[in-house]
Amino acid sequence: MNTRIGAVVIVAAVAALTAGCSTGAETDDLEARLAEVTEQRDALQAELDVIAARHDKTVEVKTAVEDILADMDAYGTPDEVADLLATYGTDGAVMDDDVFGAVGLRQAWFNTLSNRVDAEIETIQKWVDDDGSTSGSLWIWRGTNFAGNPFELIGINVDTHNEEGLIENEWVAYPYPDEYVRVAVVGGGTPTTVTGESWGDIEE
Repeated sequence: MNTRIGAVVIVAAVAALTAGCSTGAETDDLEARLAEVTEQRDALQAELDVIAARHDKTVEVKTAVEDILADMDAYGTPDEVADLLATYGTDGAVMDDDVFGAVGLRQAWFNTLSNRVDAEIETIQKWVDDDGSTSGSLWIWRGTNFAGNPFELIGINVDTHNEEGLIENEWVAYPYPDEYVRVAVVGGGTPTTVTGESWGDIEE
């Protein structure tokens, strides 16, 4: 990749430096150009190393969050799970839900998983940008809602990450009308594999 390109450039510059009979001034010029090319190569490599490190940190954060969601009972009480999930965000991190609004990350996780609901998140697909600045997931949110009814919703989240890979903002959206989502979480519920009922058959 760039290291190889940089090496080729330097070899070419050295070849030019040593080829033929150059005057002292020409040699000095070639040496200066070689030094400049080397400096540019090193600066580019340093920048790429920072990007790669951020990507790796973001992957670590995303993997840790998904591991917790996959086995929440192993991480303690609902409060302890919410506390732990919040450590993977910045101090001011927010979950910005298209339907329920923007809430601090810790409270948002508590509301999503255990505040008058008994729920889980199953991740179906995930991705991380090459530079680690953004990630996202496709998931199913299911469980028992505020009213004691079963619900199941598909959704996506797109997260922005800081240089340490921590979540700064998590945007959440659903492929349903807002009212459908509200009824699912606080009212009649939604069709699930458990009930086999259609939404229209469930009273709010």
